Amino acid sequence: MSLDSITEQIAHFVGAFELISEQARLRDQYEEFVALRRKAELEDLEDPTRIQIKANLQLDPGEYEASGYSFAAAQVSMPPAPALPGSTGDAPVFLSSPVSPEFNFPETEAIGAPSLSVQLNAVQLLPEIELEIIGSAVTYTFQTLNLSDNDTIGEGDFRDVEVLMEQGEAMLNTAMSMHALSELPINISDYQTDEVIETLIEQMLSPQNAEVEGATVHQFHGEDAMGVIVNGEYLDEMPVWSELLPEHHQPDDDTEDDTPDPMPAEWDQSEDPDFEDGHSMVTGANLAINEVAVNVGWVDAPNFIVGGKAVNLTVVSQVAVVSDNDEGDSGAQSDTNVIQSSLIDVKASEAPWVQDNVAEPGQDTIVAIDWISGDLIVSNFIEQVIDATDIDQIHTDITASSTAYTMGENVLVNVTDILQLGSYYDVIIVGGDMISVDIVSQTIVLLDDDVMSGVVPSDTDDNLVMNEVSLTTNGEDTHQELSENLADTVSLQKVDTDALEDALLNDPAFAGAELVRVLKIDGDLLQVNVIEQITMLQDQDDIYVNGSKGAEASALGGGNAILNSASINKMGVDSVVMAQEGEYSDLLLHQASLIDGPEDDNGELVNEAVALLMEEVDAPGNSENAPGQTKLTPSESASIDDGMQSMIA
Repeated sequence: MSLDSITEQIAHFVGAFELISEQARLRDQYEEFVALRRKAELEDLEDPTRIQIKANLQLDPGEYEASGYSFAAAQVSMPPAPALPGSTGDAPVFLSSPVSPEFNFPETEAIGAPSLSVQLNAVQLLPEIELEIIGSAVTYTFQTLNLSDNDTIGEGDFRDVEVLMEQGEAMLNTAMSMHALSELPINISDYQTDEVIETLIEQMLSPQNAEVEGATVHQFHGEDAMGVIVNGEYLDEMPVWSELLPEHHQPDDDTEDDTPDPMPAEWDQSEDPDFEDGHSMVTGANLAINEVAVNVGWVDAPNFIVGGKAVNLTVVSQVAVVSDNDEGDSGAQSDTNVIQSSLIDVKASEAPWVQDNVAEPGQDTIVAIDWISGDLIVSNFIEQVIDATDIDQIHTDITASSTAYTMGENVLVNVTDILQLGSYYDVIIVGGDMISVDIVSQTIVLLDDDVMSGVVPSDTDDNLVMNEVSLTTNGEDTHQELSENLADTVSLQKVDTDALEDALLNDPAFAGAELVRVLKIDGDLLQVNVIEQITMLQDQDDIYVNGSKGAEASALGGGNAILNSASINKMGVDSVVMAQEGEYSDLLLHQASLIDGPEDDNGELVNEAVALLMEEVDAPGNSENAPGQTKLTPSESASIDDGMQSMIA
């Protein structure tokens, strides 16, 4: 026979009171026992407040006694040895002025007296510059989270979980096909071949656009991709993730009282959910985060001499696919806020030591050289995957005074933080190519198709889906032609150190410098950062509640928050790049989204500019009229830049 809530509270209070009383009685008995034991230990002591220790420290000297010791008498100062007659060296150095105020050279006393000649050996101390030779830095990071939280309570006409999971896999395949690049090489050996670099350049000039009905695609090239771009529009500031979180994930604003409670904790039942009135069901409210922060400052210099070509490529590809179709009474449909934001910025950063690196008049320039016989590689490959299914199915009758079902609220987080700090030089000489590649690929798939019956949908049912990228480069690169004098330094080997020093000292860029720090790389300089983030969450719930209390139950089927965040901060200085085979750089920003929701909510999910754009395109998925796009064919685009055409030929 079940008791009502008042009777249960009284019973709980009586039980807690008996436990506290028994605990107090046991504490008194234990303290009395400890006091008696200590009294028995102290009875054998003469004075319990003072402890005396007796020990015989007379050591046995053994067969021999210790010998005595006395200090030696002070020695009488002896006069210096007489100077030898005649010259003491073949190259004496005579000083016309005294060496110090306390010492003078003696004069000749008489004719025929022996003369005194003084020789000073002058030693020039040259500063030794010892630099720690820097090597390659390569990291591979793979993080995967798999969650299967498919709960079933009761029996009912539920949807088949296996079929729902197959639909999720199909949507993930669709999302992967909407990226700008057909494939993402994640091996350092791939970027050491010209074929892969040329293929990457071609794909950036003509990125793929999957023919997906209802997809919205924004693409920006070159300078158009700089700044803050959110969902295809330029903004002044990046959106803040914490400010956009659903209400269920927002921190409580209630301030906590630090005043201690004089009553025992067992007596406080104010926050016990077992005694709260009402009915709640939480089948959503999941949190999934992939976060990467890479800070790189491995090698940089105000001057680069490159024997091959200098290539700088940056690709940001963001895709979000959402299915949010809810069934039920009025208010059952939730909203999903889809945000894809990108910040790409290049900041000027002058080398602070250049102005102070000036030699004194008459002082020779010191050249310190670090040699690397092979390639110098600085790369980070990061892959983060979250695959979660939270498909909850519940069919129940509610008759109790308070009910709480929590089958969601899963938290999944992948975090990677990389800091790489190296050395700065005055000039870096690369015998081969200098390749810099930064690729960020972000994919989010959310399925939140809920079916509710007999419950009241929660007011905090909105979802948040966010792809966020921040690429910041400290140090601007300018390009100049390579002079004939500096071009000869590319092929020099370690045995030609003197020739390398002469070539640098004869160049106006290093004339008058106090110290020239040089990094000579015989091979290629390869700097690659590749980040791939994939998050898929299936939160397709079936909620059926019977009974009179069901109309009072609040159900939270949505309230999910998904974030892919990637940050790359490249720390360096302003540089002058002189490449013998030319330079090429390109930047591509690709933002694609596909939202499947009720027709009544499409106007809220897609802004007016995108709606107008979709009416002008000729076919679904065609984005040639999107901001930042041109109508040139890949061959026409390639013909604009002769350097690019010759590079991929």
